[in-house]
Amino acid sequence: FGEALQAQIVKNAQALAKALQARGIPMLGAHKGFTTTHQAIADVRKYGRGLKAAQTLERANIIVNKNLLPSDRKEDWDFPGGLRIGTIEVTRYGMKEREMDAIAEMIARVIVRGEKPEDVRKDATALRHSFPTLYYCFEHGLPPL
Repeated sequence: FGEALQAQIVKNAQALAKALQARGIPMLGAHKGFTTTHQAIADVRKYGRGLKAAQTLERANIIVNKNLLPSDRKEDWDFPGGLRIGTIEVTRYGMKEREMDAIAEMIARVIVRGEKPEDVRKDATALRHSFPTLYYCFEHGLPPL
């Protein structure tokens, strides 16, 4: 399932990055289609930097990692300006571009609009629970079209 899985992972990462950028979160690589891998990098310096944003999103049940940006200095190691957002797990649960838009909306609700993470948590949990099957494996194969 590797080729199909990787293709959807990249589509999802690109869709998520595009949707985040449209919601006011600057994304690295926008001029190159955002990414060609499983991850997208957000510049969240104007929203409190990477560590704070990652910790806040975790309270909403959205797991991301802090990440250095090219403009960060070595002294910024513990408090980088960016977020690394991967799409492998959500893709394995059968999520596609439409769900990346929903995830971007939840991230923006917390990071851009300042909603309480606990208020977004129920929506993040509901989205995840609506995809109970793990795909791209011998037991379930590919997700439905």
